[in-house]
Amino acid sequence: MSRHFHTTALVAARKRIPPTVKLRPPILPTINNITVKEDHPLWQFFHEKKFVRDQSEVAFTGRAWSVQELRRKSWEDLHGLWHVCLKERNKLEREIHIFRQQGDNPVGSDYQKLNDEIHKSMWRIKQVLTERDHALKNAQKEFKVNGDQYLQEFREKYLTAENVETNEWYDKLERLQQAIFGIPEFLDADFKVDLRFVQGVKYIGQLKFDRFAEQIGRTDLAPLRDVAELYTLFEESASAEGVAEACAKIDEYRENDIVIPASKEVQVVQGFVQEKLESLEAE
Repeated sequence: MSRHFHTTALVAARKRIPPTVKLRPPILPTINNITVKEDHPLWQFFHEKKFVRDQSEVAFTGRAWSVQELRRKSWEDLHGLWHVCLKERNKLEREIHIFRQQGDNPVGSDYQKLNDEIHKSMWRIKQVLTERDHALKNAQKEFKVNGDQYLQEFREKYLTAENVETNEWYDKLERLQQAIFGIPEFLDADFKVDLRFVQGVKYIGQLKFDRFAEQIGRTDLAPLRDVAELYTLFEESASAEGVAEACAKIDEYRENDIVIPASKEVQVVQGFVQEKLESLEAE
């Protein structure tokens, strides 16, 4: 036992630090020792990668967006404006927090004023979107009662309009698709086609054909036989050129002598949508 204890003590003694060893000063951490990727997402909380902007860079000279101005904006414009406001508020909130840590700092008040105006714009964007949401729900309720009449009136106006190849009519078609048939402007990979979607595809496809078939000399294709032909028209642009391209594809499709039955329409259109999404991802 004593021999084992004696051996252990000797081993432990060898690990003691000799008194002659010189201790070096510790390496103090500095920002030069830290490297951050140029595309790091946290840079979005900094304006041009500055810790805090100068007061002149945030001089408050503008105003918040008014509700009347925002009502004229499209869905995409409102979404983009919200994103810009959110990013700017993230920067301002971080800078305001720094000023608060320094105590009462009059410089920070300019940052707070700008932050408040941007917040006011965001609140008004939400108000406009809420108005549109209520209008959409009311329109959908009314459509359940007078839907067929509304679609017939829209069809008559579209077919008799002097020129429908305009941004105004393109916007009207997009709003009709989304409000009445629930067809969004952009589809994601998880989108599920339903009967309402198929009805919208058939209505829009037939509408485009009836408007431009005579103009491009393709009335020979009437009547359109199935949802595949109508989807081809639906997918192309609402113009004479777009319908002409769709008619050329329909000619190729009819060479196969295939007609999609009504019971398979939802399944077939779901396949078309999936193929389109996959082709876009491949690009």
